[in-house]
Amino acid sequence: MSNRIILIIVTMAVYLIAMFIIGLKGRKYGETNQDFMTAAKQGAMFMVVGSYLGSHLGNGVVVGGAQYGAMYGIGGLWYGAGAALSYVLFGLVMSRIVYKRGYITLPDVLARCYGDKLTTVLIAVLHYCAMIAICAGQIMAGRLLFEYAGLPGEWGAIITFLIVMVYSSMSGLWGVLMTDVFQSSIIFVVTIAIVVWIFANGGGAIMAENLPASSFEVMPFDAETMIMMFGPTALFGLTSATAFQRTVASKTQKIAFWAPLIASVLVVAYAALPVIMGMYGHALWPSEDSSTIFYKLMMEGVPPFMGALMVVAVCAAVMSTCDGGLVAGSANIVNDIYLKVINPNGEENQKKLSRITTAATFAMGILALFVSLQFTTLIPLLSLAYSFINAGALIMIVGGIFWKKATKEGAIASFIIGVGLTAIDSAGIVEIPYASVLPLVPALIAFIVVSLLTQKGKPVSPEN
Repeated sequence: MSNRIILIIVTMAVYLIAMFIIGLKGRKYGETNQDFMTAAKQGAMFMVVGSYLGSHLGNGVVVGGAQYGAMYGIGGLWYGAGAALSYVLFGLVMSRIVYKRGYITLPDVLARCYGDKLTTVLIAVLHYCAMIAICAGQIMAGRLLFEYAGLPGEWGAIITFLIVMVYSSMSGLWGVLMTDVFQSSIIFVVTIAIVVWIFANGGGAIMAENLPASSFEVMPFDAETMIMMFGPTALFGLTSATAFQRTVASKTQKIAFWAPLIASVLVVAYAALPVIMGMYGHALWPSEDSSTIFYKLMMEGVPPFMGALMVVAVCAAVMSTCDGGLVAGSANIVNDIYLKVINPNGEENQKKLSRITTAATFAMGILALFVSLQFTTLIPLLSLAYSFINAGALIMIVGGIFWKKATKEGAIASFIIGVGLTAIDSAGIVEIPYASVLPLVPALIAFIVVSLLTQKGKPVSPEN
C-alpha cells in the first residue's frame, strides 16, 4: 500500500471521528422532527454560506468540473456557472418569502397556494425521487475512488452509503450545516493551493502543448450541450428543497437573504479551478478515463499531502451533501405525505415520526446506492434530476406564489405536461430538442390556460 493511500486512510479516519463528535453535539438540535429538519433555526451566516457551498463543492463542481475539464476544456465551467446562478435566483426571488412563511419543503408552498392534497403528493413524490438521483451522484464518488484504486467500485459505493446513513440519522440539518462549513473551507483552500502549484511547476505550458485548441474555447460544443450543463442547475435554485431548509434554518431574514448571494460569488470565483485541474490531468494522461481523472491527478500528479487532503475533503463533502439530500427527501415523506395527508395530528407522537423518518431515509439511501451503480458520468445524472424537478415543480411553485389567478387544476396540468415530456425524452420515445429546459414552455402554457379556464369558484388563497 502506497504512502499516499495510508495518508488518505489516516486523514479520513480523523475526519470521520470529527464528524461523529459533531453529530453527537448536534443531537440537541434535532430532538423534535421540526428541529431535525430546520437545525432548530440556529444557522449563523458562516454556517449557512458554508452549507450552500457544500451543496456544490463536492462531487458536482469539483469532481464533475474536473471530469468536464478533461472532456471539454475550459468549457467545463458552465456547470459551475449554473450552480452560482442558482443561488442568485433563490436569494433574489425566493429567500424572503420562504423565510417569512417558514416553508420547509416545496409542498409547504403548494398547500398554501392551492389548498389541496394532490399537488402536495405529486411534488413530494417527484422531489423524493429527484433527491434519490442527486444522492446517487454523491455516492458515485466513493465508487469512482475505489475503481481508480483497482478495487471493486461497489465496495466504495456501499461504504459511502453506510457512513452517510449513520450520520444522517444522528443530528439532522444542524450536523449537515456544520460539516459543510468545515469541508467547504478545506476544499476551497486546497484547490487554490493545487492550482497555484500546477502553474508554478509548468502546468500552463504542459496544457498549451498537449491539449487541442478547442480546450481553450469557452463553448467548444453545441448550444444544447451548454444548456444541459447550465440551465437545469440554474433553474433548480428556485425549487431547491435544500435551499428552503437552509433558509428556515437561518437565525434572521438578513442571513437567509444574503447567504445564497455570498455563496454565489464564492462559487463564481471557484468554478474554473477544478476545470483547470481536469485539463491538466488530461494533458498528463490523455488516455485516462475522464470519470477518474480527478483521482488520478490527486493520487499521482500533485504533492502527497495536497492530494490526500483534497480527496478526503471531497469525499467528506460528498457525504455531507448526501446527508442534506436524505434529510430533504425524508421530509417529503414525513412532513408532506404523512403529516399533511395521512395523519395531520401525527406531531403528537414524536417516536413514531422518528421511526418513519428513519425508514424513509433508509429506503432512499438504498435506492440511491442502486442508481449510483448504473451511471458513470456525474453531471448528466445531476442535470437529469434537476430537469425532472424543474419540469414538475418550477411552474406550479413560482406561479402559485406570484400569480393570483393560479389554480390547482392549472398546477396539475403543468406538472403532467412538464414531467411527461421530460420522461418521454429520457426514455428515448421521442427526442425533444433542448429537453433539459424546453418542457417548461408547454408546461407554462398549460398552467396559464387551464388556470384561466378554472377560475370559477376558485377559493381565495391566503398566499395570494
